[in-house]
Amino acid sequence: MVEGTVAAPTWRANFIGLLLVLLGGMFITSLTWIVRSVTDDIHPMQAAFMRYAFGTLLLLPLVFKFAPADLEPKLVGGHILRGIAHGIGLLLWFYAVTKMTLADLTALSFLGPVFITLGAFAFLGETFSYRRLGGIIAAFVGAIVILRPGVEVISAGAIAILISSPFQAASTLIGKHLAPRTSTFAMVFYLSFFVGMVTLVPTLFVWNWPSLHSCIFMFGAAVMATCAHFCWTKSFQMADLSFTQPGVYFTLIWAGAIGYFLYDEQPSIWSGAGAAIIIASTAYIAARERKAAMG
Repeated sequence: MVEGTVAAPTWRANFIGLLLVLLGGMFITSLTWIVRSVTDDIHPMQAAFMRYAFGTLLLLPLVFKFAPADLEPKLVGGHILRGIAHGIGLLLWFYAVTKMTLADLTALSFLGPVFITLGAFAFLGETFSYRRLGGIIAAFVGAIVILRPGVEVISAGAIAILISSPFQAASTLIGKHLAPRTSTFAMVFYLSFFVGMVTLVPTLFVWNWPSLHSCIFMFGAAVMATCAHFCWTKSFQMADLSFTQPGVYFTLIWAGAIGYFLYDEQPSIWSGAGAAIIIASTAYIAARERKAAMG
């Protein structure tokens, strides 16, 4: 029997899934501090590769816990596709971490649920409405408020995170599709392994032998990120995606705190206003999706 198959999540399952998303968000947001701590020694692309290389080594024992269905070629192909999408998004995200404030980075990352909604409409056959379209347009208005094109120069980091969001959304949608058909162990291991393969290619062009300090830090990053993916994968399997996605908004508080206390980053009023618009818009979209799912 495939682990984690849930036909109709209960309120309790959805609530636990939301808590897992919150915990995973804390792990991932803390990872940004580690990435910034090593970029004087290694390139962000190499940092991304090392994070997943260490993560894959940590996860190797999970191979022995695979269910027979986890080795089916069709499912493995889905994991490869997810790894490619996630790997591209991750490389862009690691680059963006070094080029913009953590608050702006996190706020723009909230566009992910918007692309998830668009992807669900385009590829999963979900119904679309003018109310959802209004929420999507409002979310992009929030991004414009943060970036203020024509007033401020849009940084390379901001461009990277905007391009990253659709790839991260694709990874989430593919993961949600795979979750009922494969085990948690396979979901987490395959993602780590195939993303490691994707990030290896650009890393070969920027490789620099890392110091012991960088290796220790990136190993810690691998541990935290692996815990985050366990949280998110379990959440995929037990809860509705539209219910748990708003949980990522909590990470803005954590990111803002890290940026303020560790890097003396002062979030601007424009960043706060744009983040509020994006959060309100994506929360509205999620609420509409829950209502539609309930009939």
